[in-house]
Amino acid sequence: MATAPAFTGNLKKALAGLRRINLDGLRWRVFDAKGQVLGRLASQIAVVLQGKDKPTYAPHVENGDMCIVLNAKDISVTGRKMTDKIYYWHTGYIGHLKERRLKDQMEKDPTEVIRKAVLRMLPRNRLRDDRDRKLRIFSGNEHPFHDRALEPFVMPPRQVREMRPRARRALIRAQKKEQANRTKEEEDAKNTKAEATA
Repeated sequence: MATAPAFTGNLKKALAGLRRINLDGLRWRVFDAKGQVLGRLASQIAVVLQGKDKPTYAPHVENGDMCIVLNAKDISVTGRKMTDKIYYWHTGYIGHLKERRLKDQMEKDPTEVIRKAVLRMLPRNRLRDDRDRKLRIFSGNEHPFHDRALEPFVMPPRQVREMRPRARRALIRAQKKEQANRTKEEEDAKNTKAEATA
């Protein structure tokens, strides 16, 4: 049996606040963020943190599971969010509204990107701090919780909505038009070549 690699990160930060959580009966779910889309992953983590995947869920009771997220630096986003998405915060001084793009935040601290995405999906109530303590995010694949019974979380398959009929017809028309233009260009090229050789 292979031994677990030693954790080289900040152990104090990784274990902070665990004493304030009642760990009895909690499942330890492991999410691998490598190649996952940020919003889809965050929504699944938020469901597990609230305990909505359990039959005993109640909105006023904290019965969510511990969530360990690995490979936060390898998360992906869709569209142009890497350059267009901006995080804002205020220092408290007049005119000190700060901003940072998602690309810069990923270079500075990729774990904060996932933490903000998950916390903004949780309800703003008294249980939010406890749910935040149950979320542990690591930028690599090393973590100090190898002594626990870990369960890897399998992401549900993505459901792609079928294209609407009008959009499908427009796509087919555009493809036929492009193919007709291509064949016409090939015929013109053949004709000019034949005229040049004659």
